Amino acid sequence: MTAAPAPPKDRKRLAIIVICVVVGACLCVAAAVAAFFLFRDRLGRSTQPTIEYILDASPRMRSSSGGDTRIGIARGVLTEIVRTADPRLTAGLRLFGAGALSESCQDTNLVVPLALSNRVKIEAGLGDVAPGPEPDSPLAEAMIAAIRDVAKTKGPHSIVVVTGGADSCNPESGELIRREAERAGVELKVFVIGLDVPPEEAEAVRAMVAMIPGATYQEAPDAAALRGALTAIQTEVNRQVEEDSAESPTEPPTESPETACDHPYMPLRSGATWTYATAEGAMTWSVGGASGSTDSASATMDITMPGGSMTVHWNCGSEGLVSYDFGSLNVSGIGQMVTMEVIDGSGTFLPPADGLAPGASWASDYTVVMHFAVEGYSMDMTAETSETWTAAGTETVTVPAGTFEAMRVDGTGSATLSGEMIGETSSTTSSTYWYAQGIGLVRYTITGESSTYDVTLTSYSLP
Repeated sequence: MTAAPAPPKDRKRLAIIVICVVVGACLCVAAAVAAFFLFRDRLGRSTQPTIEYILDASPRMRSSSGGDTRIGIARGVLTEIVRTADPRLTAGLRLFGAGALSESCQDTNLVVPLALSNRVKIEAGLGDVAPGPEPDSPLAEAMIAAIRDVAKTKGPHSIVVVTGGADSCNPESGELIRREAERAGVELKVFVIGLDVPPEEAEAVRAMVAMIPGATYQEAPDAAALRGALTAIQTEVNRQVEEDSAESPTEPPTESPETACDHPYMPLRSGATWTYATAEGAMTWSVGGASGSTDSASATMDITMPGGSMTVHWNCGSEGLVSYDFGSLNVSGIGQMVTMEVIDGSGTFLPPADGLAPGASWASDYTVVMHFAVEGYSMDMTAETSETWTAAGTETVTVPAGTFEAMRVDGTGSATLSGEMIGETSSTTSSTYWYAQGIGLVRYTITGESSTYDVTLTSYSLP
């Protein structure tokens, strides 16, 4: 004997619960982030290839050049080049003349500190650059500061400068940089590119660079020339990383082997856990197992949440996290056991790390059939879900686990739930996720038609 169909109000409530659990669990799982395995990959190395980009942000960069401002050209081209950097590089971004310091001839700041696999943060930092208010251009001060920055790592080191002209603060700029390079005693290459620099200033820059051991100067009259120069430099630095890797291979790690599921922005490795605070209580994600190769792998995650638990199976490949399926959902609060099967899916749930630059977007669609066994009767429901995502940029986020610099990703989702007992019900959501490199998902919010679900990280453990 089967139970009578639920009344309309209860059907709607059941539909909303299922949509929130299934769609919400899928979306929040897909948001976990970390770059731990990249850091671990470098721990045993005797050398640490490092690159620091320096960009002129003094007022002269407002001047027009080929239909755009010089700062606009420099930002755009440098962003393109940074995306091609080898992820094994330690990289950072320094500006000069942007107005960060009140003393204009000391006005240089490291907007993105040196770190491994730092492309996303550097791209975000470039997007915020605007010329400063003071007329001085402390090029030498920035280069001296960059030498001190890279000297803290083992090297080899590269400094790449894009400038709109000569140093305006110190007539002995070349000698000052030379002395600092000798004092640091590091293996150093310096690449200086002058973007649409007036002839008289180009001579001054060339004379300064000539005094610096291991430094070269190139003129770039337009965006195409700048792109060509930076591409050649980045290719050379990337090749240096490859040579370093061959000469100083990483010792076998003591932890579990890396797989394609060790995504830089989602550390699906055995033993990883994250605990979150929700309005209903604590929720924990635990990776029970991950196996495969760096080309293709799978992982299983157990999610415990107030009133139930869920198992998620992931598939991981060169396109990122391209698919996952749901094993079972136990909703103890309403006495249901659900088994789920993905019968159709397309798109990417989480792209590779270099696909998470600000402005990048991606989408996924999937259909899940849910088999319910509810107090003596059974029924099937089908949920058709569509998601679209956009990487917005880096923000500072404070949660119970701490304060983090995190990449914000905005998304929209829609789900249609249908079944013989409930008819058809649709729901739409908007979401925001904050991912901290090396940590994971630190916060996310999902807003539905009448409520907002806010989740914050309270603790985590990455083996």
